Amino acid sequence: MAGGITLLCAVLLTGCASAIAVNVPRAQALPSCIAPAPDADLLLGVALSGGGSRAATFGGASLEALGRIRMPAGDSVLQHVAYISSVSGGSVAASYYGANKPPRETPVLTPSGEYTEEYRAFFTKYREKVSQNFEGPLIARQLATFRWINSALAARSLNEVMKEHLLGDVTLGDLGARQMRGDIPAILFNGSFYNTGRRFVLTATSPDIVRYDLFADLRRSAVSRGATVEFPALSQRMWEGLTPLTPLDLHIDPCPIGVSTAVTASASFPPLVGPITFRVEGDDSYWHVGDGGLYENAGVETLFAAFLKKLQEGKAKRALIFSFDSSYPFSVGERLLARRAQPFSILTYDFSRIPGIMEQRAYAYNHLFFRTLRTQGVIPSVDTFRVLFLHHVDAQWRGDLSDLPEVCRSTLKTPSAVTERLAEVPTRFRIVSECDRQLLAAAANKVVEQNRQEIEDFLAGKPSPERTAE
Repeated sequence: MAGGITLLCAVLLTGCASAIAVNVPRAQALPSCIAPAPDADLLLGVALSGGGSRAATFGGASLEALGRIRMPAGDSVLQHVAYISSVSGGSVAASYYGANKPPRETPVLTPSGEYTEEYRAFFTKYREKVSQNFEGPLIARQLATFRWINSALAARSLNEVMKEHLLGDVTLGDLGARQMRGDIPAILFNGSFYNTGRRFVLTATSPDIVRYDLFADLRRSAVSRGATVEFPALSQRMWEGLTPLTPLDLHIDPCPIGVSTAVTASASFPPLVGPITFRVEGDDSYWHVGDGGLYENAGVETLFAAFLKKLQEGKAKRALIFSFDSSYPFSVGERLLARRAQPFSILTYDFSRIPGIMEQRAYAYNHLFFRTLRTQGVIPSVDTFRVLFLHHVDAQWRGDLSDLPEVCRSTLKTPSAVTERLAEVPTRFRIVSECDRQLLAAAANKVVEQNRQEIEDFLAGKPSPERTAE
């Protein structure tokens, strides 16, 4: 009987076996692919949230919309974006952008403000690539290879699909080389360690990129008020636990790591996919990495720390983060659950609601914490450092819906119905309908245009009303 079970697992359910860890080389010194963290008087960064293909589609369209805004000197904002931080589905958009964006010598805009032919062709292909159906090939590969019972093997399948359909053999080292040439921003893929709970930033950028010294700014603020402050060891340990780690912190050489692996790690959400397990060459420790949005799905936290560090060191004078957030709205679950009469069952309940509740509380504490720091003068005012949140559900639609994509007009009759439709686009690695795909792209254009004046005012150094919610 035992032999029959073993044979059944071996022949039919290869997923009964354990997945093999990804072996990564040990970094003996600072690898040649490591690019310095960019500096500029005005630092610009983009955060692309998680949310499966919804986030990939919205994130890609958002970058395209952002590129049409000009700096005071007349060139495109895209030419000045120094960092992109991404989570899960947003990492799909960030990875293709980093691997395929035209080089720096290619003009983005024509003198009239339109995209050049090179960028028009790039964004046409970009839209197609990031919104493609990844779920179908993933499921097919799972079934064909009998991996479907093991979520770690599902991560291997997702890695293979991303490599085959989106990224090829591009490595983090390749992105580092492009960054050093000035072709692309620093790309930061966010994952989470199941070992320690800390954020893991897969990047070929300097390892100290997010080592912001909060306590130095707290002491400076206290001194400016004629006060003194001491911090117990517990506080310092708690802050250390919130500080992300990079591959070099674990003595991992990031240069040969495939970008498809980084995207998969950022997007792995057990028990469906992942986590991915890394093993450093010559080390007996194993690092288990999964979804980067477990408690902060916007990807802003990493950029927030990186930019505060630059401001603290005097290597930047002002900073702006564009947060393109297409996270599944927490309020949608509230509305749907209020209509649900049936008790929960393992087959009919979305258990992502559980980490969603924790994430919602983390957002609340995050907002209060950083708002208090601003009030106390610990971190700069919004005229110096601003986060502009651009949500897909914040797009404003005309009352007559004349701005609605044609493919959606037979089913959506009111602006509120459009917003509700956008809010309920599911978190999957496929866009189910063409209407949803076009709605997400249209929403990206709208939220950028709705905030154009605030963006242009900040870029020009003009004071603006405080509207952000860090």
